[in-house]
Amino acid sequence: STTLEVTMERPTTQADSSCSSSSNPFMSLVLSIREYFLVTLTTHPFVSTSVSKINTVLLYVNVPEKSLLTNEEFVLSSTAVVVTLIIYYVLFGKRHRRKRKVLAEELRVAQRQVHVLEEQLFNAKIEDIMASTPTRKKSSSQQPRQIRIFMDGAFDVMHYGHMNAFRLGRSLGTYLIVGVNSDESIKECKGPPLMNDEERMTMVKGCKFVDEVVPNCPYIMTSDYLDYIFETYDVDYVVHGDDPCIVDGKDVYASAKRLGRYRSIPRTEGVSTTEIVGRMLLMTKHHHMRHKQRG
Repeated sequence: STTLEVTMERPTTQADSSCSSSSNPFMSLVLSIREYFLVTLTTHPFVSTSVSKINTVLLYVNVPEKSLLTNEEFVLSSTAVVVTLIIYYVLFGKRHRRKRKVLAEELRVAQRQVHVLEEQLFNAKIEDIMASTPTRKKSSSQQPRQIRIFMDGAFDVMHYGHMNAFRLGRSLGTYLIVGVNSDESIKECKGPPLMNDEERMTMVKGCKFVDEVVPNCPYIMTSDYLDYIFETYDVDYVVHGDDPCIVDGKDVYASAKRLGRYRSIPRTEGVSTTEIVGRMLLMTKHHHMRHKQRG
């Protein structure tokens, strides 16, 4: 007769698992570190306090007690989050930094291109002005055509923003006339200036881009005054910054715009007389505070 032998596999017990781990020194070391890590962190006061607060919130929202968080679960989940973040930073962090550097370089290139295009646009505007301005009757045909530009302002505490405005205004023509607002008109509209009429006039006259200065101009340009400027100084165009100049709901340069004799220039960002005065006040305060602390 044929004998049928049936072999039954014995279930693996915890003793067998410990035996297999003890036979592998590396696994034994890993398990020992894991046990030490869990015991150390799960008994830490911070972990116990955090788990207690989380469970208080869970009980408040009617979570069953058997579903509450344990210290070991809190440690394992926190460790998993930290390890995931570290792995993500190692694998993808450098790539993101490289991408940011590339984008920053592309932005710098684009800004340079915008600057070049702005210069080309401004030069085209100059050429358009030169071509559209008729020959002056007072000048002989043999003399080069003169394009007279007028711009006005308070020009209190002169800075490079004013100089750049004069440079841009002068580039739109061949002769720049600058009107300096009077002390009275400035005081009436926005408070007294730091420097008086004579001081501001002297500073404007000292700029190499300015050919002529008109004193005592009103702070608010009116149609009558602009007509006076056009007639008296034979002005071709009035120039102002590209920021709006609205008084009592009306555009100050509306009449010049209707006549097609208004041109705008870009405002120099990052500097103004008000900002400079603010800097001075902050520095003075800081100086006195530092001096008081030393005393």
